[in-house]
Amino acid sequence: MTRQALLLLFAIAVQVTGSTRAAGAPAGSRGGRVGWARLMTPAGQSGIHSDQDPKLAKFIGKETSLNIDSEWYTVGPEDLAKLCAFPFVYVKDVAAISSQRDLQNMAEYLRRGGFVFVDPCVNGYTEGRRDAFVQRHVEWFARVIPGSVVRELPDGHEIYRCYFNVGVDDVYSPDMIRAGAPKQSHIGLQGIFQGDRMIAVISMSGLECGWPQTPGRAPGCMKMIVNAYVYAMTRTRVADRPAP
Repeated sequence: MTRQALLLLFAIAVQVTGSTRAAGAPAGSRGGRVGWARLMTPAGQSGIHSDQDPKLAKFIGKETSLNIDSEWYTVGPEDLAKLCAFPFVYVKDVAAISSQRDLQNMAEYLRRGGFVFVDPCVNGYTEGRRDAFVQRHVEWFARVIPGSVVRELPDGHEIYRCYFNVGVDDVYSPDMIRAGAPKQSHIGLQGIFQGDRMIAVISMSGLECGWPQTPGRAPGCMKMIVNAYVYAMTRTRVADRPAP
């Protein structure tokens, strides 16, 4: 199956079931096979909590119409063909990729319609370090995709409600303060845009840390990932505008 056909089937499946999700309706017909892939980079802790990835895949399969593989996969920037088999990849620190070959592969992946979701764990991320992390990624994307820009996504942005309605209370808990993350009044995702298309998201909410460590955060954190997945597949090819 071509990637274009996969995305079309994905969009159809989401449109069929997304409108019924709020009412708790069961998933209907499933589209093309999709998978969860973690992008491994030279950064430390690229694989932290990866043992929980099947849990996320199971959640996506249960809560949506997606025909998602129950296995999880790892991909590297050195293998463009394998990378392009996954239109959405999750990564801890994509800015750690620095070799010319790997940078060219990542640029090609993004040009072909790939989407990157960056989400480091919250441990050790004081406010100053968080800002530095975001800035390093902004500079990396500008190098890989010249002309790309970063914009903080407003609370009313479609990514927070395109499948589930997700708010800060769903992804935030007091344990994040103890882990070094400042209290947030909003989720504050950063979108990386190439023209009118969002090609990546930077999250500093430590979503993955919520799956194995904080049961109260787990559902909300996984819902935010589902929303990002759905948004990346169905909405990034048209002009991205904040909700009115």
